[in-house]
Amino acid sequence: MPREINISVVIPVKNGERYLDSVLKAVFAQEVDAGFEVILIDSGSKDKTKDIAKDYPVKLLEIDGRSFNHGLTRNYGISKTQGEYVVLMTADAIPYNKHWLAKLVRSLKTDAQVAGAYSRQIPHQDARPLTKIRINRLFTASKLRRESQLIGDDAYCKLSAQGKYFFGNFDNVSSCIKKLVWKKIPFPKTDFAEDLEWAKCVLEAGYKIVYEPESVVYHSHEFSVLGWYRKNLVNYSKLYSLFGFCAVNNVYKLVRNFIIYTIRDTYFLCKGKNNLKIILANIYLIPLYAFSAVLGQYRGFKANTHPRSQ
Repeated sequence: MPREINISVVIPVKNGERYLDSVLKAVFAQEVDAGFEVILIDSGSKDKTKDIAKDYPVKLLEIDGRSFNHGLTRNYGISKTQGEYVVLMTADAIPYNKHWLAKLVRSLKTDAQVAGAYSRQIPHQDARPLTKIRINRLFTASKLRRESQLIGDDAYCKLSAQGKYFFGNFDNVSSCIKKLVWKKIPFPKTDFAEDLEWAKCVLEAGYKIVYEPESVVYHSHEFSVLGWYRKNLVNYSKLYSLFGFCAVNNVYKLVRNFIIYTIRDTYFLCKGKNNLKIILANIYLIPLYAFSAVLGQYRGFKANTHPRSQ
């Protein structure tokens, strides 16, 4: 007799054939003491995504790609779920082992105040050396479990901008939320960082957010120099608007951080398990990526303080 569905996994996807088979294979291999379902929301794939989906017992929802929105599309998927706990993933986040799901849901089951939990991320096994360095610097690379909850009316206000960002971090690359909380606080309509906005709202409503490093996924992206500039511009524009956080707000910090990033990444490239050939093939890229990062961070700050006129 099939177990009652207690967990729903929702995965938005578009042209995700590169990783989707590995993702679904790992999801359906999970060892978890609950019934679960998997829902894919396809927004106009032109590759073999839907053919791959047919090989697994998933529910496939299709939407017009033009209507995709990071917040609203996830809301749509969640509205079709049966589970008490909703796991949100991206189509390139591959569970590291058979315990990813159980570890992710654990905090929500054992603590009524927890609204959401999110996983640790490690680079894909075929990631480039500089990508591995970048991923291992993120909040989501830490091996230390964290709980965030506001205690006292002015607790949040006393935090620095960077402290607010760290405190309110959340990531729908691999996360789990309580459906009852989502019904009160759905994801906002936004083209980026719906997870951060949602976490900020649930924390302000008195709930807890948990970073669960024992739940692990492979996840990383390979950016061009221009792509890394654009990523930083969008990221830091959002971080400033949500938390008032900026890494680069003047030319002095732009130059200073460029030098710091270049030295830091060169150190980690040479310190890591890379042979001389790999070091020489990547070291010249470090200042290019460092400059694209700081320029994007600076322009992201400027986008908020000096918005374009309509």
